[in-house]
Amino acid sequence: CPRGARARRYTLARMALRSALAHRNLLYLLSLKELRTRYKKSILGWAWSLLNPLTQMVIFSIIFLKVFIQPAPVGHPSDLKNFPLFFLCGLLPFNFFSISVGVSMGNVQGGAGLIKKVQFPHEHLVFSVVIAQFVTMLIEFVVLSIALIIAGNMVLQWIPVLLLILLMLAMFTTGLALMLSAANVFFHDVNYLWGIVSQLLFYSSPIIYDATNPKIPKTLRMISAHGPTGSFITGVRNVMYDLTMPSWRNFAAMAVYATVSFTFGTFAFTKLSPRFAEEM
Repeated sequence: CPRGARARRYTLARMALRSALAHRNLLYLLSLKELRTRYKKSILGWAWSLLNPLTQMVIFSIIFLKVFIQPAPVGHPSDLKNFPLFFLCGLLPFNFFSISVGVSMGNVQGGAGLIKKVQFPHEHLVFSVVIAQFVTMLIEFVVLSIALIIAGNMVLQWIPVLLLILLMLAMFTTGLALMLSAANVFFHDVNYLWGIVSQLLFYSSPIIYDATNPKIPKTLRMISAHGPTGSFITGVRNVMYDLTMPSWRNFAAMAVYATVSFTFGTFAFTKLSPRFAEEM
């Protein structure tokens, strides 16, 4: 029955969390390895985590402000009018989501040798990527917060709300990463399809445009503001750029996306992971 199936999904999700806590030392080591090896043998090292979004910011700022000659969106009620900062408020959470899912799929597939030889919770291969990327995102948000304060937006009082939104985003991202990583073991097309889907999500999310702009068709405004990625980007932009609390509808959407994604993701991964060694 549907109620029984739902109970089983929640049970498997709790089991996955218990397993993660029981093997937290391994999770810590895997996360540390992700952080240490991410920019290994590169001259600039961790500076790349800041240079990549800054480069995208410069490119889209030139396109938006100089090529299409569009006015920068105005924050309400902050009155901030700065397209580069507006863009970064949407790009940073999206990059966390997109990179975490993509790297997680490669991490599970690339961990075939470890999966075949050692008995350990396979979901740690995904958790470690999300944790490492979450730390990177927090560093990026510290730099962005400093830039916003210099521009006149006192964001410090909104940091607790921002952290709550980012934690829900991490839950949503982890769930999707678990689902797609498990599916990719059996069908490698998933990895290639993700490149296309992530591009579609980028342009359907309010990263380079304001979802409240009346010039945008109503259907697109609804999708961009309340879709899976758009809800989190809208929430982050509300507290960082607009200096206002996200609406209850936005909070509800983020909570539902996070809970459903994490529950289904852990359920799918836990059901399929015993077959990973055989498939690999």
